[in-house]
Amino acid sequence: MKRDGRLDEARQRFTAAIGEDARFADAYLELAGVYQLQEQPEPAKQQLLKLLQQLPEHREALATLAAIFYEQKAYEDALTYAWRAQQHGRKGMDLIIGCSYAGLDHPAEAIHALEKACREKGRTPDLLCRLARLQAQQENYKESIRYYEEALKTDSTSADVYYELGMMYFNMENYKNATGTFEQAARLGRPVDADLYLNLGMAHLKQAAYDDAIRNLLTALSLRPKDIQVMTNLANAYYKKQDFPHAVSQWNNILMMQPQNAFAMFMLGKSYICSGEVTKGQAICDQALKLGEK
Repeated sequence: MKRDGRLDEARQRFTAAIGEDARFADAYLELAGVYQLQEQPEPAKQQLLKLLQQLPEHREALATLAAIFYEQKAYEDALTYAWRAQQHGRKGMDLIIGCSYAGLDHPAEAIHALEKACREKGRTPDLLCRLARLQAQQENYKESIRYYEEALKTDSTSADVYYELGMMYFNMENYKNATGTFEQAARLGRPVDADLYLNLGMAHLKQAAYDDAIRNLLTALSLRPKDIQVMTNLANAYYKKQDFPHAVSQWNNILMMQPQNAFAMFMLGKSYICSGEVTKGQAICDQALKLGEK
């Protein structure tokens, strides 16, 4: 009945079976499964809890409860039942344990459990990426890169994984690799958003590839107008390229939005000095220094 979609009839049959024998464990499990198929987690949990009143060590009931609580993002309850299921011999619980720890912002415990899940379930791309993100959360960027690279050996088509790997390379100041992986993410269909072009622009800027930096930062600015981070990097790219008229324009745009931005004001002054307007530039730099002292 469950298999052919007759869920209401199945629910009635399993309820009747429990009525005839309150210790009929399989009926509770099946009834809970019907409720899950009907997207009714609360009645499903009630049936499993009733079964645990009869058989407190029933590992399938404990494991199923852990999974339901995890889906509801009730991570502490998910952990409690997952641990109990594991203690009573239920295999395969390390994934829920690790993901629940991650949900509770305990990355070290999550990494330990997910490594055990890898040994049990295999080093799948999904598990490896989870571990990579947890390592990044702890600023262990080298380890994070190792997991991402291993994941890409199995599945080299994920734009999101390339993008996340690019962020790790950037954090490790490996800007050449960061640029390559960001570009690969774009080729594989990473959504065209300001963050992609901002990160590409900054990676090019760090390599003194100013034309490429400016091109990507202009695209980022078109997608996210008036973004101060984008505008600052763009102004800096123009300044380092020694395109001082455009640098002046960009620093001025920033100061129109943030008149008290001492850094932008000082760089505006320097840009004027470098473009030949020394007196004007020095006056603006002096004004910026006074503003920075406040």
